[in-house]
Order: sequence, then structure tokens, then C-alpha cells
Amino acid sequence: METELNGKIALVTGAGQGIGRAIALVLAAHGTTVTVNDVKREKTDKVVAEIIAAGGKAMAACADVSRRDAVDAMVGGIVKQFGRLDILVNGARVEPPRPAGMSPEDWWDRVLDVDLKGAWLCSMAALEPMKRQQFGRIINISSIQGYMGNAEEEWIAYSCAKAGMGGLTRSLAQAGLKLGITANAIAPDYIETEVMEARWGREKMSEFAAGVPMGRAGQPEEVAEAVLFLVKSGFITGETIFITGGRFVIGNR
Repeated sequence: METELNGKIALVTGAGQGIGRAIALVLAAHGTTVTVNDVKREKTDKVVAEIIAAGGKAMAACADVSRRDAVDAMVGGIVKQFGRLDILVNGARVEPPRPAGMSPEDWWDRVLDVDLKGAWLCSMAALEPMKRQQFGRIINISSIQGYMGNAEEEWIAYSCAKAGMGGLTRSLAQAGLKLGITANAIAPDYIETEVMEARWGREKMSEFAAGVPMGRAGQPEEVAEAVLFLVKSGFITGETIFITGGRFVIGNR
């Protein structure tokens, strides 16, 4: 597909499945060369193969975004191969359930390390080539839970990490104002993915969907289209788009 994104280079973290995968596929379909990141090689390779089979361009990057050395090597490798990095989508995340045997404190550390510190590390690394280019788009995949909270013990760390993404997004937006760099966030609610179906089962997922004000679950592609919109926009920065089927408007009523 011939679009304004032809020739752009993107990194999508957490792109081995679900929302991240959908974002990688949509960006590639619009001409972007996508680096697909996940901690599991089999997942990155599968998504890369999907993109190539559809006529797109992609490569895999298996890296733990909570580690600075891994992030620096990943971003450095992209810049070495392509000469630039135009788009960063921070989608890597850890969410409940907490693994058996892991303490609540260790769980807190792991969630914050991946979901928030990982986004910060990737953003700091990406800012260097973006500043040189005088162009960049950073999209943080947050969550409605970062704004509404969640009192369930296992979800508190996740809510806090996603709340922190709001501050990170606005800080990055300020840093890029005069440099052609924008930073925005997307905060979804219930998005139907294969991971959720495997975890909860079809009956439970139907209950979740019925609780959405619009009466249905969101789809990963709907989040991906919002990412595409923000990538194409040069005058929107520091903002959060809520993709919640009306949940953010009326709360949990």
C-alpha cells in the first residue's frame, strides 16, 4: 500500500500477540518497516512471517524491555540497519494473574519494571535518533485502569504503572515540542484478544463484553487504527485517546 508512511521505521514492543500484534500488522500494511519485539522468539517470528506474507517488511527483536542493555542493543541495532527510527509504540506489558510462588512485592517490581520503566527506557533510547532526524512519533499503550484504578490486589501494580504512563507521555511531549517529535497515549478498556480467551474462556469473555456500555468488546484492530491516526498526526501531542466503548464516560455504572 502506497502511503505517507512508506519508508518509515517503527519499533513495536510487546508485539508478539494481541494489541501489539495488531498494531505491527496495521503499520506494516501502510508501508512502515516494523521491528516486532517480544520476549519470546517464537512469537516475534510468527508475527514477522505474517507481515512478510502480506507483502510488508519486518524483522524480529527478542528483548526484555525492562533491561537497559537489552533496550540499547535493540534500538542501536535498528538504527544501525536502517539509519533511523521514526515510530515507537510502547506496548510491552505484564498483567495479572501473578505467577504462583511470586511474592506481592516481587510482582509489584516486575509489573512496574516492564510496564512503566520499560516504556521509559525505550523512549529514552528512541529519542536520540528522533532528535537527530527532527521527527518522531511515540505512542504509549496505557489502560483505563490507570485512570479509574482497580482495588483488586493483583491489579494495583498494573493500575499504578499505567497511571505513570500518563506522566511519561506528557513529559515526552514537552521534550519533543520543538523537535518534530510527538508523544501520545492510548487507554483501552476491554479488548478481546486470543490471550484473554485462553485465560478466561468464551463464557466469561461474553460476561465482560456485556458489561461494556456499548455492549461489546473492543477489537485489537480498533486500537491499531488509533495508533495509525496518531502516527500520521503532527499537531497532536501529550494527549490520551480512550478506547473504552463508553466506560470512561459513565464509569462502572
